[in-house]
Amino acid sequence: MQPVNPYQQNQVHTAPREDILLQLFEGAIIRLKQAQDYKIKNQIGKAREQRIKAFDIISYLDATLDANADQELVDSLHSLYDFMLREITQASLNDDFERLDNVVDVLSTLFEGWKDAVAEYKKSQHQHKPLGGPSYGQAENYGDMRSYEGSR
Repeated sequence: MQPVNPYQQNQVHTAPREDILLQLFEGAIIRLKQAQDYKIKNQIGKAREQRIKAFDIISYLDATLDANADQELVDSLHSLYDFMLREITQASLNDDFERLDNVVDVLSTLFEGWKDAVAEYKKSQHQHKPLGGPSYGQAENYGDMRSYEGSR
């Protein structure tokens, strides 16, 4: 097991939620593809490790769905995550790594959709940011950047 890189750990703790979401999707896709590559190289142990990591990421995505969001969207995402988790589980039973292609396809489609949504969101946030320093009423907190950062 590799030691935790403090720089990477700080990036995760300070990254916007939408960036973390994209990183999770990308991480799951990468791990599934690595699992398939390791299988081809007959490194079954490493292939299984990567498959488990992808399973854990998808489980996390499912467990952290926002129950307060649009219920139809939440239900649809839950169904997709559930499908992918079942596919990985079925693939695990017989070490059928080709079956992971279905999961990679769904993850890739979701990743592209979220990537577009995040880009649109960031674009709209950038357009609504005030120019210059803190807005009126924030000057007393200017020395404490956490107060300023939290107010944007």
